[in-house]
Amino acid sequence: MKPSTLLIFLVGISLLTACSSKVVPTRSSNASKPYDLDLAAYRPRYEPSEVKKAPLEEKKKPTTPVTAPGSTSTQSINKKLDLTLDTLAQRNKGVRYLAGYRIQLYTGTKRADMEAAKLYIYQNYGELNTYIAYNHPTYRLRVGDFATRLDAERYFHKIKNEYPGSTLISDRVSLRDALKIIDNRATDTNETDEP
Repeated sequence: MKPSTLLIFLVGISLLTACSSKVVPTRSSNASKPYDLDLAAYRPRYEPSEVKKAPLEEKKKPTTPVTAPGSTSTQSINKKLDLTLDTLAQRNKGVRYLAGYRIQLYTGTKRADMEAAKLYIYQNYGELNTYIAYNHPTYRLRVGDFATRLDAERYFHKIKNEYPGSTLISDRVSLRDALKIIDNRATDTNETDEP
């Protein structure tokens, strides 16, 4: 057979099978009858038990709470919680540094300019620590130990007027010094609230 004849033959067969009538299921004669199978033999049966009533005198006695066999008492949970909190407190005592922010006040090659910027910070912002990094020939002066960006930006906007080239950077800061700045912020807000 030629390929074109074979192709025509296959197309003809597919058309005949596509056009053939489909078999539609008919309703059986049982479909009109209601379902009448009795399942009572398979249902569980429960017999009502007799309920004993306790005398009134027994109801007045104080009862202790009953705990489930697998549960623990409230005192046991409190002991576990106390132990966990003590463990966390001991671990936190060892924390000395945290991820925070500093203001990079000066970056340049002149030591005199860096010293002038350091003096400005000491005179105007005595609560801030200064950190000098020297990598030949560049001096970097970083200021503050800020735990939050909000604290860092509060000082940054004040310092930016005097040193427009300053930038805010993330750095590893001392936890103790960061807490001092937070305490200063709290006392500053309390003083401004009072008339």
